[in-house]
Amino acid sequence: MNAAVGPDWLDQHVLPEIQNMLVQDAYFKLMGYARQLTGEFNGAVAGLIYAGYITSQTVAIRRLCDNRRDVISLGRVLEEARKTNPTVDAKAGYLSQKLDACRSIGDLVDNYIGHTGNPQRRPNMPRGAYRSSSSPMRRRPFAKSAMILARDLLRDYIEVMPVVQSGDIMGDFGLWVPAADIQKLWNFWHDHRATVNSWRW
Repeated sequence: MNAAVGPDWLDQHVLPEIQNMLVQDAYFKLMGYARQLTGEFNGAVAGLIYAGYITSQTVAIRRLCDNRRDVISLGRVLEEARKTNPTVDAKAGYLSQKLDACRSIGDLVDNYIGHTGNPQRRPNMPRGAYRSSSSPMRRRPFAKSAMILARDLLRDYIEVMPVVQSGDIMGDFGLWVPAADIQKLWNFWHDHRATVNSWRW
């Protein structure tokens, strides 16, 4: 069954998915910086956090790259938008190339997260795939594509990593990070957010 393409796909479905992925990535990096400052959470708990981070990020990337006709994804929005929007069509080759560079993450999810019980699938994972899946370069194509499509389809500039509206994001850190270091975490957070939003250039 084909999912009917709607005008709200990008704004209501794809952008929130990308923004959530980038915010979760920022939280992970923020916690990594807090661990560096304090020396805490560097044992088994750190391993659990890292495994959860890799899983959530790779699954999100796979979901966004999927261009089957029965799903809502960034790839599908791009393919459909280029049919009716000449501006998007002119950039489609460039954007598709960026997304294609991340499709190997889909194989990683299929072989190591979705189907871990078949050892014959494991040789399909390229060397260093787990490490590369956490690289900012794996998220940048989605952020850049989303901002270009939002500008050309919605005629709107977006901050692909918006201001978090869930209250004091440092609240949990205050339980184990010295008060003198909280401002360092805020500075780290704002610098990272500015970097992600600069990816439109």
